[in-house]
Amino acid sequence: MKHTMQDAGFSPQASRRGDRMQDTAYKKKSIMYHVSCIMYHSFLFFLLLFSVCCLQSAVYCFAEEPPTFITSDSLKYEKSTSMYTAKGSVLVEQGETIMIANEMQYDEKTSNVFPEGNVIFDTPDIILKAEKAEFNLNTKKGTFYNAEIFSKKEKFRVSGEEIEKKGEKEYFIKKASITTCENPSPEWCIKGRTADIIIGDRFKVRDATFHVKDFPFLYTPYLLGPALTERKTGLLTPVFGHTQSKGFYYRQPFFWAIDEDKDATFIVDWYTKAGLGEGAEYRYVAPGNVEGKHWLYHFRDKKAELDFYELKSTHSKRSKDGLSGYWNINLLSEENFYREFSMHRDERVNRFLESTGELTLPSDNSRLYLMSQYIIDLKDGSHNSAVAQRLPELGYVVNPSSAGPLVFSMTSSASNFARDKGVSGQRLDIYPKLSHSFGDRVIIFQNLGLRETVYSLQDNADEGFKSSVHRDMFDYNITASSRFIKKYSENFTHGIEPSLGYTFVPWIKNVPLFDSTELSTKQSTIGMSLTNRLLDKKGEFLTVSVSESYNTYERDVPLSPLSVSAYIPRPFPVTADASYNHYTDRMETINSSVSIPFKKFAFSFGERYNQPNNTMFYDIGVGYTHSKNLSAEVKLWYDSKGGGMRDSSFIMKYLQQCWGMTIMVNRKPPDEVNNKPSEISVFVTFDLLGLGSYSARK
Repeated sequence: MKHTMQDAGFSPQASRRGDRMQDTAYKKKSIMYHVSCIMYHSFLFFLLLFSVCCLQSAVYCFAEEPPTFITSDSLKYEKSTSMYTAKGSVLVEQGETIMIANEMQYDEKTSNVFPEGNVIFDTPDIILKAEKAEFNLNTKKGTFYNAEIFSKKEKFRVSGEEIEKKGEKEYFIKKASITTCENPSPEWCIKGRTADIIIGDRFKVRDATFHVKDFPFLYTPYLLGPALTERKTGLLTPVFGHTQSKGFYYRQPFFWAIDEDKDATFIVDWYTKAGLGEGAEYRYVAPGNVEGKHWLYHFRDKKAELDFYELKSTHSKRSKDGLSGYWNINLLSEENFYREFSMHRDERVNRFLESTGELTLPSDNSRLYLMSQYIIDLKDGSHNSAVAQRLPELGYVVNPSSAGPLVFSMTSSASNFARDKGVSGQRLDIYPKLSHSFGDRVIIFQNLGLRETVYSLQDNADEGFKSSVHRDMFDYNITASSRFIKKYSENFTHGIEPSLGYTFVPWIKNVPLFDSTELSTKQSTIGMSLTNRLLDKKGEFLTVSVSESYNTYERDVPLSPLSVSAYIPRPFPVTADASYNHYTDRMETINSSVSIPFKKFAFSFGERYNQPNNTMFYDIGVGYTHSKNLSAEVKLWYDSKGGGMRDSSFIMKYLQQCWGMTIMVNRKPPDEVNNKPSEISVFVTFDLLGLGSYSARK
């Protein structure tokens, strides 16, 4: 038979007192009714208003602590000590919180309970299991012995010899172990002499040791980390690595959750042979489509006795109606920084590093802008670069707008160009255009442009330019295009898109080269192109395009190279393009790429050939996905024109329920300029659920 004890419940004496109070109140209200109907209706109005306010509020009026119910197989009461003893399937219920144990003592005076045997304390946030406990039902505080906490939302598991519940979500643990793994024998955990944890916030561990299985891996006298799967201030997982020239590598990031809309990350890099580096990243978002990210890094190379600095900064504010702007700044103190320290091939082989910034003020059909552009030449020994820096440019653009049967558009700009060597100066460029199109089956499109460009030049004598140069230009273009479709069956459709065009630029003046504005050439060119499309029920499965042009002003070589391109989307994507020179009877360029998925594998192949530059590159990739937990990828880059094997990389990713690992192996090619051999580097990144991770190189 189940025995039930209720801590707060219904009382007969209280009920009779309530009846007498109701009779008295009724008599008083009757007297008041006869004395003043106005006061009575006022009272009813006030009572109704008070009830509505209570219903609209988020809490109950006159809210009280929920009653406590204790049930068990047997229940004894010791009157002298006011102590209840419950045995067998003991269950304590208090609102949404329950406690289960084999047996339990309950002190009626203090509301202390002493459960023993398979103790389970279950709340909406956590489940706490223990051998025994001392707990107060009123203060919700107590101590659990040989216990384990499981956080339902954050998926954290915390165990210890003693777990003291100090507040609603705050716990103090002796001989603590922290993990997010579900297995009884976790893949990783953090053990410490003591731990102070606020569930959903953070943890602090004294004498902390990071364990992989049962093996102690790292030790720190103090560790602060986030105790949740969302962003929170604390240490992130470190990155380990090794390079042949710089030795062992270690990166330790620290994440600072400043607010919901901003955060910062601080990192320390250490190479045993090269030196120490430090960096900081700051990110933010704000109302009005505002966002930004800023990164500053410094490394002191003790071998080269050289300081490297890197700055990356982006900020944008987008608006359709008002002032918009952005900047994207990328600066280096040394041109070889990426070749020395980057683990990403795209950064190592990049020739130029660009920084831009722009303010834009749009109107109904135009926009006014102010922009700057700064480019760093990353080639060794290019401190005095011939690249023109746009510092700054003021421009006004008129978007295409109808003017009767014509469409008018215009670009205009005033630019200042500076560079270390070569011609510098200022340029004013105005380029209005008129365009017109008509036709149905055959569409005729034509445009007429008048361009006026004025230069004021400095450092111009060596290249034979006057200090003041003027260029006016006229260009006309007309194109006729059409589309013919023949459907042979439900499974096969053929489309042909021919195009014939003519471009006329009768004269052009020699001016210094700053950007694409100066790339126009004198021409009277007829251009032809033909595109074939083949389709089935699933859509397009083959596209082939052919194009060529003939310039009557080029008497020696009027024909341009014949260009051919093709694209096959199915069953695996293939792209290819090539150009053929009639006069040398040789292929000038050949480019192709193909990706072939086959069961758990993915193969990729690319080829880049350029006959005028005498280059021939191949890139080969193989990917393997063993399961959703394990995948690997290998990539190779090969120079067949003498360089041989260039870059190569191997990436393996392993993912489990509570942790993941990425291993990256890179091979850098020899540096002929600085007489350095090829180098192999290895980086290992861990991602622990609940602790977060950070990449080895920004």
